[in-house]
Amino acid sequence: MIDVGIIGCDNLRGYELVRVLINHPDVVLKWVASRVHAGERLDHLVRGIVGESDLVVSPVGPLDEVDVVFVTHERRLVEDSLRSIGVSGTTRVVDMSGGHNLDHGPGNQWVYGLSEMQRRVLVHDAELVTVPGSAAAASLLALMPMARNLLLNSPVSLHVELGECACVAQDNESGTTPDGLTREQWLNEQNQEVQLALVQCQPNFKQPVEMTISQQGERRTIEATARFKCGIDGDMVRQLYEQYYGDHNFVFLVDRPIVAADVENTNKCLIMLDKDGAAGTLTVHAMMDVLLKGSAGMAVHVMNLMYGLHERVGLTLKGTGC
Repeated sequence: MIDVGIIGCDNLRGYELVRVLINHPDVVLKWVASRVHAGERLDHLVRGIVGESDLVVSPVGPLDEVDVVFVTHERRLVEDSLRSIGVSGTTRVVDMSGGHNLDHGPGNQWVYGLSEMQRRVLVHDAELVTVPGSAAAASLLALMPMARNLLLNSPVSLHVELGECACVAQDNESGTTPDGLTREQWLNEQNQEVQLALVQCQPNFKQPVEMTISQQGERRTIEATARFKCGIDGDMVRQLYEQYYGDHNFVFLVDRPIVAADVENTNKCLIMLDKDGAAGTLTVHAMMDVLLKGSAGMAVHVMNLMYGLHERVGLTLKGTGC
């Protein structure tokens, strides 16, 4: 069994992580820490887990009790939290704040935790993992098969539609995201994150990437639409995507428009391809649940790989088709 602690359980991604981990067959949730909610029963804080946990939220968690720590609170608190608990080489950390996603400088120890891109590294070498931003993850899942085959050779236009539950939704009073960024700052970071990751996939990639975002009516979904010039025919493009994702467990190609009910409450990302032969462009639609595949599910997928479990363990989720 894997003993787990959660730091900063005071937001939607933290609550969703609790729901997933508490039903994971290979996990014991030892403690949940939050200075904001210290002293509260966990089943009062997180909806839907009554009868499944008697835990009381603590202000801090004892590190020697756990194998892995998930950090879920806002990024400005992450470094202080990691220093205060004194993370050592024996404790693995999965950071869900996005605070380390752009840290690619010399001596960086953080592994980029997009499993479809980094599976081998996560299985063998990962101790400190940073989970991608939800918009960056959806965009990269739409683009990686082309980049891995060195076929992304034109400017890329990205449009990301965010559901109401997206952790990046602006606060109406402060005008910032839950992580303290303005919407423009968050957009720039997500765009830069995509470009850095694409260079890792396709070292000669030097094309501009332009990302725009908008709010959509669906509650839990995030959809990335990528459009770029493509010189190969539609059948070959589909073959490339099928080959790339053929041995992955959560990304699937479909031949019809994707709707929210296809992905909500699941850890799946569905992709639809639209090749316009006359214009020579390829449009790729990628949709997923923003709190699962875009956040908590992605983090648990990382943990499964780190501990040698099957990728789908604890993540075969679907509660409703409504």
